[in-house]
Amino acid sequence: MLKPIGESQVVNSVGDMQPMGELIGEEGGGRIVAQFGNLNRLKQMRYLEKVEKRCARQYGMLGNAIDSVAVLEEARRRATVTGAPLRPAENAKGVGDDVENLEKLYDLRFEHHEYCATPFLNQNAVDSIDASRFWAVLIGIDAYQENPLRGCVSDALLMKSFLTNDLGVPEGRIQCLLGPNNPGDPKSTPTASCANIVDTLYSLVHSPEIDRDDNIVIYYAGHGSTYCCPEHPHAVRCRSGLCPIEALCPLDRDTQDADGKWIPDISDREINNLFKRISLAKGNKITFIADCCYGGSSSRGLGERSMRTTENASLQDMLHAADERWKHSGDPSKYHSVLSKDWKPYMGSHVVLTACKNFETAKEEQGHNGFRGVFTWALVRALRSSDWKKKTTYVDLIELLDRSLSGQTPIAAGKLKGKRLFYQTT
Repeated sequence: MLKPIGESQVVNSVGDMQPMGELIGEEGGGRIVAQFGNLNRLKQMRYLEKVEKRCARQYGMLGNAIDSVAVLEEARRRATVTGAPLRPAENAKGVGDDVENLEKLYDLRFEHHEYCATPFLNQNAVDSIDASRFWAVLIGIDAYQENPLRGCVSDALLMKSFLTNDLGVPEGRIQCLLGPNNPGDPKSTPTASCANIVDTLYSLVHSPEIDRDDNIVIYYAGHGSTYCCPEHPHAVRCRSGLCPIEALCPLDRDTQDADGKWIPDISDREINNLFKRISLAKGNKITFIADCCYGGSSSRGLGERSMRTTENASLQDMLHAADERWKHSGDPSKYHSVLSKDWKPYMGSHVVLTACKNFETAKEEQGHNGFRGVFTWALVRALRSSDWKKKTTYVDLIELLDRSLSGQTPIAAGKLKGKRLFYQTT
């Protein structure tokens, strides 16, 4: 049992006892009421973290850092799989209690984050952002015919909430393309189809409302995939120069359009060419955030954001479709074909933040209000915290996330990744 807390001491943000006077400081006692209101939550969290550590030890998962997602998933597996072997220290009721306790710990961590982050949001950093010069395209897809997901739409809406409520970006400057599992949801239109995604990104090039050097945020949560030549299905790189190629998976992938053609994925080459074209017209203050991975294995588990390539549309189909779209969208003389053997990505147009390395998986988890992407939730948590300073760069942000994620190593890429978040200059 924890000892009662005396009136002269409180639990600080890391769960240690600290004299009340040190927390009050010069600002007086206004904050101390909130501190006492948080004591029970902190006491519960400290107890439940001991449960989590015990479970990790029992499951053989105790290392330098505990993978909370993996421990909870293993507890759920042991509680639900009939005939699952139990160690001497376990019994069916005990495993069920562990699941309940670990789920409660997740909820408390979420609530504790909301308590800590919101009052101490670094308004100096936020106030330096000119929200009137922000534009966003937010894509979230759950309702795939194969391997549906559960947290991508909520992730896109979480990003929208951050942009509107925290940064003050007007809703009219944000376009959402969603694919919810509930087709009756009014927020499902426009859908995140291949045509809608590509057309929306192309529209940024010619939009008269977007001024040069405005901030453009493009967010994607959904499946990713990786394509290789038929002759080299498992090659790291082949002589043709075409593979491997990563791709985003639209909602209607591998279905037929009105002309009977199979709809392919959207290659990273086309996305890169689009970003370059947007930057030529609107400047290079473009941030691309991708909560997906590209492993593409058929053995991926539930809640992992990658899937195998399309069965009916080939790699060549995907690249030819990109070429055709480009030819009908503007001046083809400035276009470097995605089919070219010497094609190389242009990384001076944008900064990309990705959920994990190539060999890792981007995961979903059960959160306080449903499923969510581990990367997106950590990203928004960091952006809403006092860790975000005026001088924080994209690289700094990734380092913050890397300390809070387990099993995923987020990446920042692009020639401008050393710039301040959202390209602040003041």
